[in-house]
Amino acid sequence: MRALSRSCQAMLMLALPLGLLACGGDRETSAPIACPQPSIPADAADLTRYRPGAIRDLTTVEFDARLNGLSGGCRPARRGEAVELRVTPNLVVDRGPAAQSRAVQVPWTIAVLDNETNEPLATPQRFTTTVVFGANETRATVEGQSVTIALPVSESRRATDYRVLVFLQLEQDELAQNRRRGPR
Repeated sequence: MRALSRSCQAMLMLALPLGLLACGGDRETSAPIACPQPSIPADAADLTRYRPGAIRDLTTVEFDARLNGLSGGCRPARRGEAVELRVTPNLVVDRGPAAQSRAVQVPWTIAVLDNETNEPLATPQRFTTTVVFGANETRATVEGQSVTIALPVSESRRATDYRVLVFLQLEQDELAQNRRRGPR
């Protein structure tokens, strides 16, 4: 067998790793996908519920809840025609002095909007997280239900064309109170 020149040996050494990479067989390589970043509107991140019909003060608070953050991520759907966004809210809930039981119901919503026009693209999905306080417990940190939303994608609509909002379900007077008070 003939000895190879140094330049030929160098070319083979460079080509060998590329050749090995090409022999990957059926393995699928996955590139990172774009994912819309869900957000929490500041004026809908807090919910203070008072005993119905009572004057609103500290002694009539049933619970005070706050959307403390979101976790989740994206993955491509099976056919590649959608991106599946998974969102899980993190809630911090304080039990108030007017609470009648150790369980409270915290209502929250996910809305999908067009990122440019802010128009809703679907009916908002509403959920309720039940928070159960232990004996002598007045604060609980819980995760809400994990929700997966399929966002259709194509050449004309990318995943980043969506705006996803997660917020507590507020009555008009509760929203007005949050806006007066400002973000906490």
